[in-house]
Amino acid sequence: MIPPTAIQDSPGSFWQDIVGAYERALDAGAAYKTDTNTELYTDPQHGIEFVLRVAAALRDKPKPPKDSSQDSKQRNPFLPYEEALWVRHLSRTHTLLLNKFNVVAHHLICVTREFEQQTEPLNAADLEATWTAMQAFPKGALAYFNCGGEAGASQPHKHTQIVPLPLADSSSCAGSPFEGTVLEACQQAGAQEARAVPLRSLPYQCYAAVLGDSTSGAALAETFRELRAAFQGKVEDSKRVPYNVILTGKFMMVVPRSQESWGPVSVNSMGFAGSLFVRSQAELDYIKEEGAMTVLSMVGLPWS
Repeated sequence: MIPPTAIQDSPGSFWQDIVGAYERALDAGAAYKTDTNTELYTDPQHGIEFVLRVAAALRDKPKPPKDSSQDSKQRNPFLPYEEALWVRHLSRTHTLLLNKFNVVAHHLICVTREFEQQTEPLNAADLEATWTAMQAFPKGALAYFNCGGEAGASQPHKHTQIVPLPLADSSSCAGSPFEGTVLEACQQAGAQEARAVPLRSLPYQCYAAVLGDSTSGAALAETFRELRAAFQGKVEDSKRVPYNVILTGKFMMVVPRSQESWGPVSVNSMGFAGSLFVRSQAELDYIKEEGAMTVLSMVGLPWS
């Protein structure tokens, strides 16, 4: 039997649990914070401000000891999870962990307590647990889901990820850099809350919805289903198309994918949220030369 559930307490207390767990994990060497240089970059064609982080140490992640009995690629880091990375159980179905290799402090992972495939669509329980964890962040949070390897997923065990807002202290935007684009498109379309709107001002397929008054797991799941259905009607063999999901306190966005990288730059959901993590100065230069939105358009799907 799976033990009970989330501790019912205030967001402030929950946040202190996250901070305490993170500091203990760093002190114990269970979690690793990658040093980065952060640069703000405004895309010249679309005027969207991106947070670019150069994280050269990503090439040198600490490697686990070799295990001759099992290929390291087959290990599931979430089942069982490292106790030193555990924050708390969120529900009977989900638990909250720290991201072992983090570029942003207090980066969390919301995982299913029993194995489910990362390629399965998000459901009400996934979104309820994710939303619960998001409420702990004092300045807001952004959650994301990489569905499929070509969308940036690195683990087959189903999980969402949560990072604090703003994406950079120096950013002029308190939320996601794409927030203004989403809100403007939904307003111009006259869309009701929680209804899917295509963001045709962007050079790749992207669908978003402003959240309604209800943010229950069931309500969020219904919004997600509508967004997913919007792109499924536009592509062939849509059930096999990888995609990214972004969730903030104001909107949800879904972006179907064509490939995981363009040139030397790998892209997961965070790229479509307005933050690109690059491994070297050379990759940073590539983004600036090509344009961040060009990179996103090449790993997304064109409008039909």
